[in-house]
Amino acid sequence: IALVDPDMMALRPVVPQLGEGMSAAPVTTDGYRDLVEYKDEHGKVLLLRQKRLPTLPSRVTKGVAAGQHFGLGGFWASSGTRNARPDFKNFNLTAVCGAKSPCLNVPPPAGDSNSEISGASSSHSYTTREYADKNYAVGPVYIASTSDWMELLPRWHDFTPRVHEQYPKLLAEMYAFTMAAADMQLKFALSSSYMVSDPNTMSTTEGWLWVDEYATRDESSIAHGTKQHPVGRALRSVCEGATPNSLPTETLRRLKNYGYGNHHDDDILDSGGALPTFLHYCQNYKFASHTFAKRKMPHDFFRCNGEPLNFDVEVLLRELDSIENNGRLSETEKKKQVRAGFMVCHLVPLMNMALADYKVDQHCDG
Repeated sequence: IALVDPDMMALRPVVPQLGEGMSAAPVTTDGYRDLVEYKDEHGKVLLLRQKRLPTLPSRVTKGVAAGQHFGLGGFWASSGTRNARPDFKNFNLTAVCGAKSPCLNVPPPAGDSNSEISGASSSHSYTTREYADKNYAVGPVYIASTSDWMELLPRWHDFTPRVHEQYPKLLAEMYAFTMAAADMQLKFALSSSYMVSDPNTMSTTEGWLWVDEYATRDESSIAHGTKQHPVGRALRSVCEGATPNSLPTETLRRLKNYGYGNHHDDDILDSGGALPTFLHYCQNYKFASHTFAKRKMPHDFFRCNGEPLNFDVEVLLRELDSIENNGRLSETEKKKQVRAGFMVCHLVPLMNMALADYKVDQHCDG
């Protein structure tokens, strides 16, 4: 079972397979050399994660969970220590997890074993900051077996108000989730590729590598009736071919490579490029006179006389070409702007496609 945030749109399905049948290849692109890609026997890239993490399990099953690597890390595991962040300097883990919980950050008293707490099989009876960073620094997408969810959810429910009492901020429920996972010693296999969200981040905990590669794809793979992009105009591939109701050509090519969804076109050749599983639209995305912001969406967007969102791909492409040829912009700044364009050129068509599907499902034409 996968749990996602309501502000997520799926590009491809969540699957239980992790390292099963995969081969690992280190990423050699500057800025991403701390990452490893996992490919199946056909060379299809399915997962992206940091090198320093524990060995990737074969698949999600009882006692083995997986999820999106989040930068929130294991800050809470330093609670009460001199290295704790300000919000956790005086945070009391015992008040959240209980006096003998494995989520505590100090060893149990000599002769007191916690190995039987919550039926845990691990001998790791307390949680260090490093251990939390590598096993519990998770956010949505959360993927776990039904039996693990049945054990984890009551803990999460109970821990959330206890965390919020000491940390009354937006991420309280996420920290409560990670503490609940530590309490039952349910380790998460962390990956960067389950979502992208913030175009401005340079953290490799998000799967932006695969989006950034749109601009560096192998032009020789684009053939069989599709128009090749002129040299110096590769950035436009994050939007080119998109319409108010369809995704960019390069994205369709990548979706076909995965073999998922209804995105099939005999004129589109596989490029081998990868895609994140979800778009997490928790930011405001502004690019070339287009804005996508979830809090500005009409609450009655889905209705029979609902109007699709405005989308002018030519305006977007001109802006991308301008960025491509702007020598005053740093490569990092170009990357951030192109990522914002990618989000706009996917979120707007996806919302409009969802509206069209809604109208069909509701028999709006009678």
